[in-house]
Order: sequence, then structure tokens, then C-alpha cells
Amino acid sequence: MPSILKPLKLSALLFVLAPATLPAQSGADAHGPAILRYLEQVRNETGAPGISAAVGLGGEMVFSGGVGYAELDNRTPADGETVWNVGSVSKVLAAVAVMQLVERGKVSLDDHIQEYVPSYPEKRAPITLQQILTHTSGIRHYAAGEFGPYGLYEARHFEDINEAIEHFRDAPLLFEPGTLYWYSSHAFNLLQGVVETASGLKFEEYMRQFVWEPAGMASSSFDVPSRIVNRRGRGYVRDDRGILVNPPYVDPSYKYAGGGMLSTSEDLVRFGEAINDGTLLKPETVANMYAVHVDPVMEYNPRGAPVKQDFKMALAFQLDQDAEGRWYIDKTGTVKGTRSVVLTYPEYELVVAIQANALPFDSRKYAQAIAQMYLPPVHEGFRPAEGRR
Repeated sequence: MPSILKPLKLSALLFVLAPATLPAQSGADAHGPAILRYLEQVRNETGAPGISAAVGLGGEMVFSGGVGYAELDNRTPADGETVWNVGSVSKVLAAVAVMQLVERGKVSLDDHIQEYVPSYPEKRAPITLQQILTHTSGIRHYAAGEFGPYGLYEARHFEDINEAIEHFRDAPLLFEPGTLYWYSSHAFNLLQGVVETASGLKFEEYMRQFVWEPAGMASSSFDVPSRIVNRRGRGYVRDDRGILVNPPYVDPSYKYAGGGMLSTSEDLVRFGEAINDGTLLKPETVANMYAVHVDPVMEYNPRGAPVKQDFKMALAFQLDQDAEGRWYIDKTGTVKGTRSVVLTYPEYELVVAIQANALPFDSRKYAQAIAQMYLPPVHEGFRPAEGRR
């Protein structure tokens, strides 16, 4: 198991952005111009209308900016305060809520999901919360016909978690829980019920009180289509001719925990910092969340033998190594024509977030490139905190 975590310092910062420009940047970080040049290069290579990014180092927001446009109707510039759909990055936000309830003794990772979501029926084997958090539950992911331009569920508003799981609740498990890996947004959506049952609060209210507000994430919320969202960016998809168009209408009420949240690059950096510095979770909880829980990751293959993946699985997060052998933690998300990532090197007190509004977009690769601008050289005997101070 890699050792990637040590207690980090809490550094409070009120970060106020200047008026947006194109390209837009705030903060006095020396790497800022290079980051903007790099983002413009990525924008040209990918065809994304706009890209937002932010970087936190040592508890401070050292870069926030963007290139291109947050939305094309009015050609609003993209910057670090642009609000985007974050897709599956929602999973790690929800996971922190669950881990807070574990700390308070209201939830155990060994509990069966039916203790909190009794409308989800018993299966051939018990499913624990830890198996959901590591994508080893055996619960299926999306199926053909459920979602897409003419999916059965994306245009419907679901009033509660019991309604939101109707379309997969009776599906058989793909494999014995705990034996294989299979990425499942459906499984993660059940965590909404865990938070609501254990806390007695509605899911969004819990997130606001105990995750977003403590972390300073003032621009984060659920994606409720009827709401007016200030500084909102828009995602785009390409039609058969390769022309950018608006994506089909989606009401994410079926997947708030799995992919239905809104946030900014700045807020995602604040989130990563608030995990690392102890604002949201105790150090021992963070250590458990970032620890290797599945290794090797053997992915279920419906057509044959399981396929070994090249990452390790923590709780909700992935663990990977960069080219220098340094461990980092990250989570990506894709929804409604947007792509997001939050990536952290806890030992180096470094958090990077990138968001863009057209696909394909390898957000992990681009965040890694920005992270390398801040990481010191690796050599024998180097200790991260000592090397930077």
C-alpha cells in the first residue's frame, strides 16, 4: 500500500477574482502565464469552446483562470468561477458526506445498503457501503435505452431516492459483491439514501451544511433544471458533421450522488484542500479514504475473463502514479457535454482542477501536466514538505 498522506496545514484564504477577461486569470502565481498558454494550446487541440482551471498549493489558491468561452450563445469568457456540471466528480463529494457520517458513528462501511435504502431489494449476496464506494458491488451501470437522446429517464424529474432507483433496483447483480470491479453510477446513487437516512436531512441540505459551506464552496449545488445559476457554463456535443450543438435535455435528479452536482474549478480545489487539511474529515478518515482498497483492480468482463486495470482503487477516488513514480489521487466526471477532474498530491499539498465543455477531453492528462509545473524534482531522500519550504 503506498504511503501518500501526512497531516497537512490549514491555511484560510479569502480569494476574490478580478473581472473576467479572455483569457482570464487571477492570483499572482508565477506559473499563471504558462498555464494559460498551455490551456489555449489544449483548447486548440481539442476544439473545446472553453476551459477552466484552478490550482491550490499549501492551502492557498495560487491560480484561477480560463480560456475560451463558458457558453457560446453570448460568448461568455470561461474562468475559474464558471459553474459547470461536474458529472461523476459528484461521487467523491457524496463519498465525503458518507465518511463524515462514519466518523460520527451513524454509518459503518460494513453496513448493508438496505439498512438505509430499504426500497432496494435484497440480492443473492449482501452489498456493503464499502463495496459501493469501491465499485465492487456488482450493481450494473447504465443500460442501453435508459439514457441518451431518447432515454427513458433523463427527461423525468424524480422526487426522491426511492423513485430514482426504480429503473435498476430489480436488476440482478453482475457478480458476487467484493470479487470484481465494475464502475457503477447506479450503485453510487444509493448513497443519497444513506446520507438522508443517517443524517435526517435532505441530501442537498446535508451537502450544503457539512461539505460545501465548511469548504468554502459557495458556487456548488445540485443541478436542478428549473433554477437560474449565476455564471453557469454550458456543455456541448458534436453532431454527425462534427459541429458543436447543445446536448439533449437532462434532469439529473436520478443521479445526484452519482453525477448530478454543479461546481467550479475553484470550488473543486477548495474541496480537495478541505479534505487534505482536515476541514472536512479527520486525518485518520482521510488516510482510510485515500488508502488502497482494491489492488489489483480486476474489471468484470461480460464477454470473458476479467481485465486488469492500471490503477488502484481507494474509496471513490482512483490512485495513480505519474511518470516520476509519485502517487496522486483523482476523480474525473463527464456529463451533458462537460468534462471535469479534481486531482491531488496530498504530500505536496497540491490540488488541481480542470473543466471543459466539449468532448473528447482528457482532463486527467491535462491536470497532470499542470501539476508537474508545481512539483519539485524527485530524488533520493527528498521529503515533500521540507523540499518546498
